[in-house]
Amino acid sequence: MTPVSGAAAPRAPGANLMLVLVSTMAVGPVLTHSLSAMAPLVIEDLAITEAQFGLLAAVTFFVASVTAVRTGRWADRLGARTLLAVMFGGAALAMLVSAAAPGYAVLLVAMVLSGLGQVMANPATNRLIRLHVPASRRASWLGMKQAGVQASQFVAGLVFPVLGLVLGWRIAVALASVAVLGLLVHGWFTVPVNHGGTPAPTSARGRAATRGLPAILGGRTASDRGRARMPGVVHAYAAAAALMGLGMQASNVYLPLFAHRALGLDLVTAGATVSVAALLGMASRVLWARVMDRPGADGFVLLLVMALGSGVGAALMLVAPLLPVLAWTVWPAAVLHGSAALAASVVVMSGAIRAVSAERVGASSGVVTMGLYAGFCTGPLVMGGLLQATGSFAVGWGVVLVCYLACAVLALFVRSRSRKRGG
Repeated sequence: MTPVSGAAAPRAPGANLMLVLVSTMAVGPVLTHSLSAMAPLVIEDLAITEAQFGLLAAVTFFVASVTAVRTGRWADRLGARTLLAVMFGGAALAMLVSAAAPGYAVLLVAMVLSGLGQVMANPATNRLIRLHVPASRRASWLGMKQAGVQASQFVAGLVFPVLGLVLGWRIAVALASVAVLGLLVHGWFTVPVNHGGTPAPTSARGRAATRGLPAILGGRTASDRGRARMPGVVHAYAAAAALMGLGMQASNVYLPLFAHRALGLDLVTAGATVSVAALLGMASRVLWARVMDRPGADGFVLLLVMALGSGVGAALMLVAPLLPVLAWTVWPAAVLHGSAALAASVVVMSGAIRAVSAERVGASSGVVTMGLYAGFCTGPLVMGGLLQATGSFAVGWGVVLVCYLACAVLALFVRSRSRKRGG
């Protein structure tokens, strides 16, 4: 994977590097996804409220949000193996602490560790893609590696409810830490020794895409260097990430509990709702990334479509508990959640790395990651608090719907401003 000089052709990135990228994105959220899939068991075992359960995920994402910009800069400087040790080691440690937690307070500590371990995943993997993948293939690779998050959610929704019922939720989480350490060993011997190097060759199409996007909202060109002000388009993507992230994680964390309590599904079937969403999320991230890879693709047009589709899914969540005959609508809602909301991070991340030069990919990814994790933090906190206060999921789903619609409005605003500048 080391870039070559002179007339020699660059070696194409291979399947082993893709596995590292996917697993890097997957291991961080495993603890959150596993606890969500086993929510009734965790709540009963620890004797906690729904709001306290939501705080678990909120703590993880809050830690990730407040450290995202700083760690994004570190991702531009540290070696790949060092980053893998931090991310995979942090995830495994968080799982072991949670499995051994005697009470709720220690479990909160585990969630802090989880947030610290996963926050570098986007900047680190984005930089590896920028350095070692040709520009014409970067969006597709980004979509595939982002699907790692949904891969972990898919596995969690199917496997952890069964393991939790048979072995207990603590042993289930402890077993997952062993798999994480195995992936760390694979990654250690796969990634390039250093992050540094010359970026992979950029095609004419890739250069055109890189030049075009920063113009939106008056951003600077990708040739800016050093500590220059981040392009406005990056902050716009961060705002969209926050809005979509709120609804995304509110759904991820509480969908199984919603299906179990409000719709009467058993624990395993309720866990399957997030697996359905995750399965669609894996496919949709790859497909949306390919659309983003096309010449002239506009990330905010794609975000508009995604936000509206996600809004329809949230509306279905609202109506599902009204009558027993409407309970089936949770499945199309899960499909829309996976097809639209879960793929939004591909568009915002792809847009962010296009908008800056190679040496600032980590920093720009950190800004968007901060917005994404701010939404991730707020979503479970709001949903859990409203559920605790009202005894119903309805108000929470209403807030999710509003956030998706607000993202649609933001996308329309950016497109309108871009057209005026172009005119």
